[in-house]
Amino acid sequence: MDLKEFKFPEVSKVDMAFPTFGTIPELLEEAVKRKFYNGNTEYNKLFSAIFFSGGKVKFKKGLDKEFVERAWAYCRSLMGSYTPKHEEKEAVCAMIMSEILEPELEK
Repeated sequence: MDLKEFKFPEVSKVDMAFPTFGTIPELLEEAVKRKFYNGNTEYNKLFSAIFFSGGKVKFKKGLDKEFVERAWAYCRSLMGSYTPKHEEKEAVCAMIMSEILEPELEK
């Protein structure tokens, strides 16, 4: 699956404040294939750092701005949602982060 071609859902301001997104099955399946489910990748670690402590992310250069905005908005909303299991959120978000973020937070 090419995430750049994936149609991420629209994320409203309400979705950002009170996220209720569930896990999209196709994204979870791809995250499992890419070994992000119960993974120990640098992006699983990045997810945990952001989830538990916050921090300033660094976006990769040269990516389509619309793709980055849609993927990051969905990722942030999914991260804050109580609907999916934590392992599913981590896997999907780590996969998205691997496409759009540098693997370390800004210092």
